[in-house]
Amino acid sequence: MCVKIVNGAHKPSFYPNTQMTASSLSPEFSLIMERFLSLSERVAENWEEDKAETTPDLLIRAAEQLHDMIAHLTEDDRKLQEDIDIDQCCDYGLHLFDEQSDLALRCGLDAIAEQIEDLCFPFCLWAVRHHATISHLQPVVNALGRKANELREPGALSSLFTQVNEIMDAIDEKIRQDIDSNDPMRPWRILLINRAIIATRSFQAVLIDTAYLDIVNYLPHEAPGFFENAMEQMDLVGYPNHVKQIVETWFQRYAAKPTLH
Repeated sequence: MCVKIVNGAHKPSFYPNTQMTASSLSPEFSLIMERFLSLSERVAENWEEDKAETTPDLLIRAAEQLHDMIAHLTEDDRKLQEDIDIDQCCDYGLHLFDEQSDLALRCGLDAIAEQIEDLCFPFCLWAVRHHATISHLQPVVNALGRKANELREPGALSSLFTQVNEIMDAIDEKIRQDIDSNDPMRPWRILLINRAIIATRSFQAVLIDTAYLDIVNYLPHEAPGFFENAMEQMDLVGYPNHVKQIVETWFQRYAAKPTLH
């Protein structure tokens, strides 16, 4: 089952059957920012618009200020919470990455744009491990899609599932309420679906059941179609028998027209 993220009207986030180069950085703040600044220099070198509201150089300076604000702090959570608003810093950083990625696209630097956006995932993971609340989810979901697409080994996908859980637990409650439920492009919906696909590809029964239950709870109207598609993928991709049995159980339980055996 391929991870297919259809996310955001302003830029594509995933291309099926295409090898992607997703960021493999560990969630170390200084390393993430160092990589962002390096990529941003490439954008600045190719920037030609004179009257834009923002520029690559402005975003670079903003990122440097963010780095200076956080980099000197110790890893002690109490000091971090006392000295800065981690929610605000997380939101600010994600918007910086997102904007610079858009500017890279405007320069025709599609690969650079993806690499910048890919940094949103480790940055978000770093932030939630320091108790941040996530309110800007779209670029994180886009980055996750590419990261999941490049992984093939079930163990690596299991680890990714655990990281996604960390992020899900920190998402703003307003997003989790899924108020705009008629929008199929909303990041919360896509995150839930892709998390379930990641679980399926991990071959781990506990992960599959956990993710599928969330599909039923959060996206009840879409559950029958999701499980029907999952059943179709079982034979196309060639999953182990125990995974096929799990998927069939969920399909029989929630499909619009269950079949008899």
